[in-house]
Amino acid sequence: MFRKLNIVLFLGLATALSLGSCKKWVDVEAPLQVNENELLSNEQGFKDVLNGVYLHMGTRVLYGRDLSIGMMSVLGRSYDTTISPAIGNYFYQSARYNFQDAELKASFKNIWDSLYFSIGNLNNLLANVETRKSILSGNGYNAIKGEALGLRAFLHFDLLRMFAPSPAASGLNALAIPYVTKVTPYASPVLSTGGILDSCINDLLQAETLLGTTEVTSSRLNLWAAKGLLARIYLYKGDLANAQSKALSVINSNRFPLATSNSDLIYTREHLFSLFSNNALALAYNKTVLNNTPPLGFTTQNQTALFVTGSGSTTDWRRAFLDPSTGVALGNTISARKFYSANQASLNVLPIIRATEMYYIAAEASSALQDSLMATNLLDSVRVHRNLVKYTQAALRRDSITVEIGKEYHKEFMGEGQVFYYYKRKNLPFSSLPYTKVAMVPNATYVFIKPE
Repeated sequence: MFRKLNIVLFLGLATALSLGSCKKWVDVEAPLQVNENELLSNEQGFKDVLNGVYLHMGTRVLYGRDLSIGMMSVLGRSYDTTISPAIGNYFYQSARYNFQDAELKASFKNIWDSLYFSIGNLNNLLANVETRKSILSGNGYNAIKGEALGLRAFLHFDLLRMFAPSPAASGLNALAIPYVTKVTPYASPVLSTGGILDSCINDLLQAETLLGTTEVTSSRLNLWAAKGLLARIYLYKGDLANAQSKALSVINSNRFPLATSNSDLIYTREHLFSLFSNNALALAYNKTVLNNTPPLGFTTQNQTALFVTGSGSTTDWRRAFLDPSTGVALGNTISARKFYSANQASLNVLPIIRATEMYYIAAEASSALQDSLMATNLLDSVRVHRNLVKYTQAALRRDSITVEIGKEYHKEFMGEGQVFYYYKRKNLPFSSLPYTKVAMVPNATYVFIKPE
């Protein structure tokens, strides 16, 4: 897996993509393979390798489907209709958390291999950016190295969140996964959860020093995405002060204003980091989930429970992600729903890190640090930009804040794959998972099976 990659660097759409081209990361099922020395003979070649990583991240087995709208959203309870063998073995066994199922284990292997393949390409790029620094002009060295380090941390962190126990379940000393930083024929050592988190943090802190403050192109791992990812990682680690600090640095930058209308239901301007996809390919992926026979969806009863009951309202703009009568969800056609927008330029966005998550992270950290007023204000900041009124209490009780944050993750990230990670980070009992009521296997776990 980690052999010398002198002939397996991938390149998307030959050399058609450049750093300025941000609308077509997910146009092909698999990247092309090219010769390393030929490709990295000029600065554009380095940019094309990064583009190839984004292309690979957008394939079906990764964020194009399985780690977003597909399997990961089934695990995160974004769907509760027709959860029966009729939907097919893959999604049904996902709903049951039956990770020993052969089809799921094969999927886990594909995810593992694909993410480490991308990491291998990033490591090869990072090695060459040092030895070929002279061919990079202006800020090229800093921009390419910073982006590659940020992506390496991003991919390792998601591998950790899938294939190792959470700190809440097993602490920081449990053995986890390898953190691969070199192109080598030898296997990299398996680090502890804490070791992986610290390695991610170190890469991201270095990326922060390299990435420019003015670059806000959300289709790339930019400075603000690095800060947002640090907030996410610090929270996972249990470092509340740093999680709060990084989340607030994004919020207080004022670069990601929250929506004031529902004209764009994916809230594109709020994205710290997104993948862009070919419309036809994204629609084809979505149809394998949402135009299934029978289709997956979210029942009208649970729509009311999630969006209306308690502190909610029928006015919540996020309800438009769903068909109010059938419960069929999110982008099964090109329409003003979850992954599409009335703005044609935004029809193909796969959200990866949102500004609203920074409000939830800062609110959770603030509550844990005994500042319920600040936590409530942060949650209210999102509510008023989702067409809801503020809470009737200036400062919610801490247990109420926990409940509200959990509901917000469900409402805000439905079909994006983030809710599973919320369950896992909190180590929630499987009996407490909401909405999808299907018998789970007795040995249910939050830890994906590593390939043999």
